Amino acid sequence: MILVINGSAKPHGNLHRMVEKVAGDTGHDYEMVHLARLNIKPCIGCVKCAETNRCVQRDDMAPLYDKVLAADALIVGSVVYFGKANAITHTFLERMFPLRHVKMLTAEKLAAVVTVGGHEAEQVTKDVVHHLDHYFRYQVVGSVSFNSATPPCFICGFGTTCQYGGPATWMKPEEFENFTEITPEMFQNFEDHHEVVKACNLLSQELKAAVASLPR
Repeated sequence: MILVINGSAKPHGNLHRMVEKVAGDTGHDYEMVHLARLNIKPCIGCVKCAETNRCVQRDDMAPLYDKVLAADALIVGSVVYFGKANAITHTFLERMFPLRHVKMLTAEKLAAVVTVGGHEAEQVTKDVVHHLDHYFRYQVVGSVSFNSATPPCFICGFGTTCQYGGPATWMKPEEFENFTEITPEMFQNFEDHHEVVKACNLLSQELKAAVASLPR
């Protein structure tokens, strides 16, 4: 079974559809965890997990530890906020700490990373890959990222007038002055980008092969 971590709060958004495609196209059973629906608190740094490899906090992270360890592979999907993995995704990664305390329970397990952002998705992908590889000794078989060029300014209602939003930042002053309407075609879908779909397909195949090679 593949465990999919969906770190986006938007149902059926680009990240949701991408991790669903990557997992589904492997042909293996998978379960998707929607982090936005859960109550997962930040690590409090008490290190009481040392003896049991489990966090003492009683929240929705507790049942995920067994699922993470039982999964043949872990797909971590994150969206990008302010150039970083968004808070609920980072909190999940942070709370995995008990699994490497004294015993490295995740060593050599399989993982993949999917990241979506308006921009900077590649850097966040590198950050999450580093987290899984360096701190938890996961074997990260691959990753895919998508820069949608779709800032929150397109949905807040002030995108054409706000002087501090994305459009005002990346457009020339005269271009922004003539930017008066946000239209549906400005919202990018990963399915319309051949290179991103191809990367998803490749990651699915790599993950499928890696899972198939696991000892049974």
